[in-house]
Amino acid sequence: MPIDTPLHLFEYLDYRKFLGDFFRRKRSLNKGFSYRLFCRKANINSPGFISEVVGGTRNLSKACVEKFAVALGLDAKEKSYFELMVAFTHAKTDEAKQSLYALMVKAMPLQIQGLRRSQWDYFSKWYHVAVRETLSILEVKDDYAALANRLNPAITPAQAKSAVALLRELGLIERDPKGFWKARHVSLVTKGDDSESLLFRAFRKEMLAKAAEALDRFPAKAQNSSCITLSISPEGMARVLAHLEEFHQRVIETVQADRGEDRVVQINMQVFPLTGIEEAHAPSV
Repeated sequence: MPIDTPLHLFEYLDYRKFLGDFFRRKRSLNKGFSYRLFCRKANINSPGFISEVVGGTRNLSKACVEKFAVALGLDAKEKSYFELMVAFTHAKTDEAKQSLYALMVKAMPLQIQGLRRSQWDYFSKWYHVAVRETLSILEVKDDYAALANRLNPAITPAQAKSAVALLRELGLIERDPKGFWKARHVSLVTKGDDSESLLFRAFRKEMLAKAAEALDRFPAKAQNSSCITLSISPEGMARVLAHLEEFHQRVIETVQADRGEDRVVQINMQVFPLTGIEEAHAPSV
């Protein structure tokens, strides 16, 4: 990229974050750099427009994307990727974001592309995560049929083998001194990574689908499923969310201190609105 910064455009998914880092880097290298100077290069009249775009209160139009690409000094491939970044950031639905994400991955350099695609593969199938956890309680070398049958619902030996290969590629498992595959306690995505939210939403959707199936597949004594529908104030909502966060942390602490694990389970927690908040607070007439 022909700019005097170590930033790599293809490592970003959110164009606002890229621009914010770009401007901070430029100012650190050149005290004379300003939004006004950049606007002259981009043929934009209002310097305040830049801070609004970076801050998320204004969006880049297609015409502005062209102007920004010129001012940033992007080549044709980088410009195409920048256009995808803008569309990805503005996309309103997960389906649109996932489609654009796939196009962005294809446009990335191979060394970045491989990691992004593997990350997406990992979170897109429920059994990838389940296999990783199962390897903590099951002694597996290359018996993929035994591994596949341990999951509930069972997967195929081919799927189990493919999952192990993916986990190994991502550095999430390794062989112990006896040759058994064991999970490594490392994070696949960095906190704050632009893809984190999208990847985790894909995973949550997979597990919520499994939760719906579990209602029919398991007897009541083998699962805990409850739901509450209620009205609540903003203050009460804040307290409920704090309770859920506290419970989440207590579950993690319990598991970390646990010994003798013999099963893998899924715990889902959800709170979502059933009415419009605006309507509820609208003044009476």
